[in-house]
Amino acid sequence: MTMTFSERADQLCDTLREIEHQAEEGDELFYCAYLLGLLGLHSSAEGEGKEAFDVAFTGTLTETLEAEGVVESDQTNILTLWQTVCKRAV
Repeated sequence: MTMTFSERADQLCDTLREIEHQAEEGDELFYCAYLLGLLGLHSSAEGEGKEAFDVAFTGTLTETLEAEGVVESDQTNILTLWQTVCKRAV
């Protein structure tokens, strides 16, 4: 059965919360919180499919990071965490 965008967002949030609980440094906690906040805003998007959601959210994430002026090193770390979360949330 195909997963809805809402179900995928929930799955990704659960995975992020697991990572957040294991985080040992403030920066990693910030990256988790950033992604959780943005996922919360986009969890009601209509659509189906894990890959479709991941691709759409990656685009939104990249645009948001740039629009908000997040420094490049933080952008890299947030995007790396996002890729890790996508791989773990299966």
